[in-house]
Amino acid sequence: MASLKGKLVPENRGVSDILSIAFMFLIVVFAGVLLHSYRFGAINSAVSRQMQLKAEYLYRTLELSQVENYSLSYLGAVAENAIGVSPQIVPADYLKSRLDVLFSYLRPPGYGVIFELTYENSTWVQISPGNIGPPGPNVERYTFSGKYTIVIAGAGENRVAQADARVTLFKLG
Repeated sequence: MASLKGKLVPENRGVSDILSIAFMFLIVVFAGVLLHSYRFGAINSAVSRQMQLKAEYLYRTLELSQVENYSLSYLGAVAENAIGVSPQIVPADYLKSRLDVLFSYLRPPGYGVIFELTYENSTWVQISPGNIGPPGPNVERYTFSGKYTIVIAGAGENRVAQADARVTLFKLG
């Protein structure tokens, strides 16, 4: 009977079982850490595309929304001021303050906005927040640009003016 007891209880397999279970546990922990870190980290191309879409959203908002108490879009009002249409429908000082309010509400946290409209020799540039200057050359930028066309009614004939508009989001700090 002594020889039968030795065959039923193997004594050499206990250490290998413990080591294999320990390695499986370590693999599960490392896999969990890797999956957790990839789940919460943003992919750089996705962030770039998201910020590009936000720049386009700001441009379209300027193009389609109207200045309070006036029946003119923000982009149209800025274009009229830059082109020099007289009489001006929206005063420049009032327009700058309304654009500051609009940009402070719509710009993403941690980002600034540069709005530029250019027509021949005149330019309208507005930076939000207003207490900072233009960004440095190494700062991330996301730009959306377009053209805005207005028809200026004259005494003899109508004149068409086309201005270049650009909205740029840049990282603060």
